[in-house]
Amino acid sequence: MDLSDEGSPFGTDVTGRPVADVAGLFPGRRSAADLAAFFVRAGWSSRSSSWEGYEVESPLARLEIEPVDDGVLLHGEADAGRLDALTAVLSARGLPFSVEFYGEDGALLSEVRVGPVGSVVGSAVGSVGRQEPPVRPRQGLRQRLTDLFTRKG
Repeated sequence: MDLSDEGSPFGTDVTGRPVADVAGLFPGRRSAADLAAFFVRAGWSSRSSSWEGYEVESPLARLEIEPVDDGVLLHGEADAGRLDALTAVLSARGLPFSVEFYGEDGALLSEVRVGPVGSVVGSAVGSVGRQEPPVRPRQGLRQRLTDLFTRKG
């Protein structure tokens, strides 16, 4: 499907909310191909985007999957109204992961960390009745990516 004239299918969701930027990590020595195959089994489309990276897409999100030293990195854009559904798909993998969702203004919308035993720690910034995320300043995945690509020396 050619979207070049149509723009992003994630421009706004059905509620009119903007898209969310996604930054996530499946830690450890895991293959990007294995993670892409998991998404395909879950009904997503997949294509190779580099020598070792993949792009996966569904109505929930369009994500790039790339191997890095720490594990497998996820980044892309998602339907802001369905972040819980995307988190459920990621949790179904049964492996530890962390994912952060950012609004168009760069503000952290929510963060989810799933530990090695499947315990989910999640929060939404500014939500009534929810805890603040356990993110220390300058320690989020987006900041780690920014630091990685702006290091001097």
